[in-house]
Amino acid sequence: MMKDFSRSRQKAASLSFGLILIVAMAQMLLGVGCRKPASAQGDVSIEESIAPQPVRAGTETISFQLTNAAHQPISGAHVQIEGDMNHPGMAPVFSDATETSPGSYKASLNFSMGGDWVVLFHITLSDGRKIERQIDVKGVASN
Repeated sequence: MMKDFSRSRQKAASLSFGLILIVAMAQMLLGVGCRKPASAQGDVSIEESIAPQPVRAGTETISFQLTNAAHQPISGAHVQIEGDMNHPGMAPVFSDATETSPGSYKASLNFSMGGDWVVLFHITLSDGRKIERQIDVKGVASN
């Protein structure tokens, strides 16, 4: 009788492990299907700079270039810049960028106080694709 009980426990453990394995594999497959492929954003590069340096509280100029995978400038994008303090409780600041030459853009962003900031680039390409990029701006000096 003890032998039958032991076999039943082994079968139950095997079935439980198999069920867990099936559920885990299904979650992995469903998760992959819901994500955007890396190439959807990987074919666009952004190279940015902030002036003047060091970055201080107040209005700063953010310049950036958008290029495709062939390093050609990307024109006609609409870009909104969002600046957020890296701690809760502060309202974000926004600015729209303007294209100054093919693939080159500029925006003025008001860093309202010193501290660490996160700058988000909300990019809508001329073909309608939407891309998000983020940079950290650490140590914005107070005036």
